Amino acid sequence: MANNTIQQMLIDFNREFLQIILPEDAVEVVRPQAGLLKLSREKDLHLIKLCPPRVNADTFIKVFKEVAGIIIKHKPEMDNDINKILNALPDEPVSSELFVMRVFTPGTNLLESFQEDISPETFSFILSHVVRPFMKLYARKVSTFYDSEQWLKNTCPVCGGKPTLALLEKEDGKRYLYCGMCGITWRFQRLGCPYCFSNESLFFTVDGMDKYRVYYCDSCHGYIKTVNEALVDSRNLDLFWEDINTVHLDLLAMQEGYINESSEKAEK
Repeated sequence: MANNTIQQMLIDFNREFLQIILPEDAVEVVRPQAGLLKLSREKDLHLIKLCPPRVNADTFIKVFKEVAGIIIKHKPEMDNDINKILNALPDEPVSSELFVMRVFTPGTNLLESFQEDISPETFSFILSHVVRPFMKLYARKVSTFYDSEQWLKNTCPVCGGKPTLALLEKEDGKRYLYCGMCGITWRFQRLGCPYCFSNESLFFTVDGMDKYRVYYCDSCHGYIKTVNEALVDSRNLDLFWEDINTVHLDLLAMQEGYINESSEKAEK
């Protein structure tokens, strides 16, 4: 499939997906005591483990069905697998509450929640899109619980995910990592691989697209796309769309054998 076709499919899908708006009470958060927040910083504890979101089960199941419908519309070949998953979702209130709680519990094998076999790949694909708006709302509600300038880790302080994209700041040249799941950014060291910390990472650019760099690492074979803020209109900068609009850079990196574990967009 041509790169332009893949990119347009992603744009069309995500425009529709982003029309799903959650009510404020879809996610509730209980603020931890100050001592626990300090401990989380000292122990590199992600917030989702310290104070997991309390997600409204009815809203979650409703969004799950909406996302499933959008995916079927754009990828009708997944119809059978998706409908099988929808039919397997818990429908009793207590079961739904337990299922949704497990969704937001790191390390849980959700496939064990189903009594029949479903496609793990299809389920994972749907779930990643369903969870995203809830995690973005959660991230906004816990934004005062951490310092994005002091985290300096290679995983998201909110959900623990690996970065999807990076940004080189215009003013001081600081590097910030971007989480595609939560939508937050946090500061990271200026040089080196954000996956294995090797100092040997290099980058390539594409003619006519100087505002983007793709850093790659021959130690762990990871890569991360990077936006140079000095070369873009930062007033309208949206890292979510920068990621979507540069899928051809993902394809170039993957063709050379490099991977970004947080990214599934170019494979779906």
